[in-house]
Amino acid sequence: MTYPDVTLYSLTTCTYCAAIKKMLADLEIPHQFKDADLLQGAERDELMRELRAINSKCSFPTTRIGEKTVIGFKVQEIKAAIGIRTKVDELHDELKKINEPQGYFFNQDTERTFDLLRGLMTHEDRLGYMACPCRVPSGDRHSDEDIICPCIYRQSDIEEYGSCFCALYVSEDWNSGRIEPQEVPDRREVNGTGSSAADN
Repeated sequence: MTYPDVTLYSLTTCTYCAAIKKMLADLEIPHQFKDADLLQGAERDELMRELRAINSKCSFPTTRIGEKTVIGFKVQEIKAAIGIRTKVDELHDELKKINEPQGYFFNQDTERTFDLLRGLMTHEDRLGYMACPCRVPSGDRHSDEDIICPCIYRQSDIEEYGSCFCALYVSEDWNSGRIEPQEVPDRREVNGTGSSAADN
């Protein structure tokens, strides 16, 4: 597979920069990185001019992928720009196709959404079912039926707050900013495990 040119503008002291370097290396993506703090004088000035042209704030990490610039620690956005698809991408597309026609949308914060989807996949690998990644499952599928994603509380949460407990699924108004995000109480905790009081 042919990948676009990848350049990471980084600092040796930046943990997020180090994480992106490791990810690119682990995925065997050809790339170069430019550590600004290891340069001095004219070399550093030139690098900062180069960085400012694609990121006016000159913040780190900044990743240039072909003609696209990703500012910050946005792993999923970097992977998408490179053209890498994983199992979590496939899960995302499958669930999106099922849920959007019903009025349930993924949180537009892509990093949060994919972190939660990875949590679902972890529970599926560990338990055999996709228990809510924001709750502690019992390990018994029957006992956890109410929190198998999408949980039975999702509809009531979104109707009242615009998002589910995890903020994985949200309404269109929530994503557009017409509904202000707020903390969603855990209906399961309030009403008792396995309660069907989600419709209250």
